[in-house]
Amino acid sequence: MDFDIGIEDVGLMVLQELWNRVASQAVDLVSETRDVVLEKDTFQQFSSSISELSTLLLALDAKKVEAAMGSEFTKSALETLNGQLKKARKIVKDYKSGSRLRLLLHSHSILLQMQELAKEIAKTISSFQLVNLDMALNLKTMTELVINNLTSMELRSATATETIAFEIENSISQNNRNRENSVKLLEKIADAVGASANASLVQNELARLRQEKEEMEDQKNQAEALQLSQLIQLLYSTEIVTRPQNEDCPTYQQKHPITSFVCPLCNEIMADPVAIFCGHSFERKAIQDYFNRGEKNCPTCREELPSLELTPNVNLRSSIEEWKRREMDLTFQAALSAINSNDHSKQNKALEDLQFLTEMPDNAIKVAEQGLIPKLVEFLKDSRLNTMATLKCLYFLAKNCDNHKEAIVEAGVVRRIVKQIYTGERIPDAIAVLLELSNNETLREKIGSTNDCIPLLVSLLDNSNSDISQKAKKMLDNFSSNTSFVVKMAEAGYFQPFVARFNQGPQESRGWMADDLLKMQLKENRMKDLEDGQFIQSLIQMLSSNSSAYKLVCLKCIKKLTAYPRMAKRLLSDSATIPPLLGLISFISPDPNLKQEAGEILALLVGACQYPQFQMHQSLQELQSKHNISLFLQLVICSDPQIKFQFLHLLVELSHKSDIARSLIRSNGDAVAHLFSSLDGDEPLVKRWVLKLIHCISDGHPDGVPLPSSPGKETAINTLVAILTHSLDIEERRLAAGIISQLPKDDITIDDILHKSEALKAIREVICSMEEEDNGIRAPTNVDTSLLENALAALLRFTEPTKPEFRRQVGKLELYPSLVRVLSSGSSLAKKRTAIALAQLSQSTSVSVSDATIVANQANNSLPLLRLMNLFPNMPWCCSTSSEIENLCAVHGAACLHRHTFCLIKANAVKPLVRTLSDTETGVAEAALMALETLLTDNSSPSHATAAIVDSEGVVAILQLLEKGTLPAKTKALDLFHEIVKHKPLQISDQLFQRSERILVQLLQEDALKKKVGLVLRQMNIMPDQSSYF
Repeated sequence: MDFDIGIEDVGLMVLQELWNRVASQAVDLVSETRDVVLEKDTFQQFSSSISELSTLLLALDAKKVEAAMGSEFTKSALETLNGQLKKARKIVKDYKSGSRLRLLLHSHSILLQMQELAKEIAKTISSFQLVNLDMALNLKTMTELVINNLTSMELRSATATETIAFEIENSISQNNRNRENSVKLLEKIADAVGASANASLVQNELARLRQEKEEMEDQKNQAEALQLSQLIQLLYSTEIVTRPQNEDCPTYQQKHPITSFVCPLCNEIMADPVAIFCGHSFERKAIQDYFNRGEKNCPTCREELPSLELTPNVNLRSSIEEWKRREMDLTFQAALSAINSNDHSKQNKALEDLQFLTEMPDNAIKVAEQGLIPKLVEFLKDSRLNTMATLKCLYFLAKNCDNHKEAIVEAGVVRRIVKQIYTGERIPDAIAVLLELSNNETLREKIGSTNDCIPLLVSLLDNSNSDISQKAKKMLDNFSSNTSFVVKMAEAGYFQPFVARFNQGPQESRGWMADDLLKMQLKENRMKDLEDGQFIQSLIQMLSSNSSAYKLVCLKCIKKLTAYPRMAKRLLSDSATIPPLLGLISFISPDPNLKQEAGEILALLVGACQYPQFQMHQSLQELQSKHNISLFLQLVICSDPQIKFQFLHLLVELSHKSDIARSLIRSNGDAVAHLFSSLDGDEPLVKRWVLKLIHCISDGHPDGVPLPSSPGKETAINTLVAILTHSLDIEERRLAAGIISQLPKDDITIDDILHKSEALKAIREVICSMEEEDNGIRAPTNVDTSLLENALAALLRFTEPTKPEFRRQVGKLELYPSLVRVLSSGSSLAKKRTAIALAQLSQSTSVSVSDATIVANQANNSLPLLRLMNLFPNMPWCCSTSSEIENLCAVHGAACLHRHTFCLIKANAVKPLVRTLSDTETGVAEAALMALETLLTDNSSPSHATAAIVDSEGVVAILQLLEKGTLPAKTKALDLFHEIVKHKPLQISDQLFQRSERILVQLLQEDALKKKVGLVLRQMNIMPDQSSYF
């Protein structure tokens, strides 16, 4: 066997196989055409040409064709020809198997299809250019004959067939159900198809027609389905067979007409039928497009047209419109009947028809007059029925039946639709019904009053579907003339109609609306419309009302809005806001609530404004005038507690924002005296705000707390101490501690009172309570962070180096361990103040060291031994008195042996201070550095002091600070690092030495530090003495 087959041979074999398949297809087509009954002669003409084609294909050599035309072209052309023959065979097969009545109707169009296919086949054969091949003469002649026959082939229906088709079409279009005429027509049909007009023929035809009708309905081909339904009714009208009981007699037709009303080109009902020269009619646009493609023959009869002129077919147009009206009436009557049935499928079919029919006002009115509105509304509750179609019907009823809109609303459609929208069902159709109903002004009250209707519409404003959101907006606009409805909209977060209504309404209406606004839960992201300038002005104008009630509700409304930053900013930007509020405060009114509310609003507005903005608002500047500050202080002195605390609040806010206000309050001696005297009162709220005001005007002021003159001064201080010591209110104690920390520094009287008081014990209690809470022990009082911070600030007065009496008090209270623990667990501010306190205490120790140099020198002889004992604790040291050695300080020696003398080393504070250097809050690291530097102040053994810092990993912390700290922190860190390098350079590891060198070199780029850096680098022998940095 020869296996030497090349790629070309395989390709030729495949091509030959395709060639044989095409030839076989032609043979099958001829065979399929033989037993055609209807129009047999016409089909035989087509079959004859195809038979000649099959003979030709079998006789030709595929190899020669491939050689001449190329493999790809030949293959493509053969596949085209194969498809054309297959299509022709399917047409013939369907023609034979279908209903004979339908074949009679469609024979003309089927023959036209076959005629077009014949021309396409001829064109495909011509593309092979067979006449140019080297083949026998008879084959060339046969090829030309086949091509010519197929090209010139005209397949026309017989006259008898066309006559019967016309009669069938006329009968069904006229809806003619006369038995005698139907029987005569059936006899003609039977004769044309070579059958007898008996029951067998009718039953066979009915079976085929029903099957074809179902197929057309499945394919959504309504025009064909309609025609088949009409043919079925035609056969039943002969009464040769009886209609089955389970088969309904349709009382209405489908939506599409018979063939004569359908354009052959676009297969749609003609709306603008026009006739061409040969008399056939088409839809105007379809035939224009056909001619624009260059065609000059009639699409139906293929006659060449001498003119392409189009003539409107008025009669056909009238017939189509009349047919539409008649069919619509029949459909409408059937739908009305089916809607009242209990069959859900029939009801759904009726709804589908009615949704289109009710578009016409007359039909919509008929539906309403039939009393179907309640039934349609009930349909919305049934999930088995077509909700969309029901809503469409209700929409057109609402649109076209203005007199019946009330009936639709009374039937409960609004509540039903609201529920549907909440569940997300058919929102676009549902909202359209509501909008149409709301266009009736008399019904808006009922619609808008339906539960959840307005909140639902507000929620739809943000719907992603723009059509839904626009319809919701239109509905809300319809309701906007009703004040109660716009209030509901505002309650749901939509304020635009509320604002418009408020601006346009009379004073009484505004008063009620402002009261409603007070009851609403506002969300800042929904309040943009309230920022409207006219709304703000309208609100402020109400403050000039003659009615105290309107003024009060307006004030409360403004106060509510002021709580929102954007609204506060908007109120502040209006220059008309502050004057009427000040006017209410200045005006002698029988209603004290007006002053109270006005004062609170001013406090909120000032509080909402940042310091730079306060200076920019001219209206706010007016508040800090001497007259107004005096007025506010007078109200604090003379008013009842409620008004007092509101104006105390206002003065506190002003003091935070204005140095002028602070100075005016401080300079008013009578007011200050009254403030301190108020601390003995029974009103806790007033007392707290008095403390806040005193603290505010004292905090950071160079003169400290403004005290009344003696004896009020002593009373004031004792009162503050009493609050710190005995008050159960954390806030009061915090403020009292803060004020005590701000008392004038160089005042012997104050020092004497504090020394004799329990203030220091109270401070200790606060600090120790924090420690107990950190250890999980329930403290006797709740200590918050701010109280601890202020207590530490007050402690600084007791740790000043120049006040030994206070220091001894601190020492006796054994407060040092608690202070050291704050460095580990306190807030940044607490750490800072603790570090300052430790620095002050340590400075006192340094002074003691200077005074006890001799003792220290004597003790220094024991220091090396102390270090060895620390290194080897288990070794016996017989030459020493261990109790003496253990009590010696590595830095201060015996100078800090006294139990009340503070020492950073003895207190184990060095490591916590070093760790505090990593705190990035302003001033914390500087305070810790200041405390560590006290180890080196007036110290006769600086190497021991620096060793203590180095041993506590102080170098690492200092280097981190030099890398990332603030400029003041870097400056202090350089000073301390310089001392360490000077006195203990050998204790710095090589790795840290190299790191420090790198960091210091980088710091040379900072002008403020480079001189100090240069000194350190020189000390480290990295930079020469003659460097330009010195």
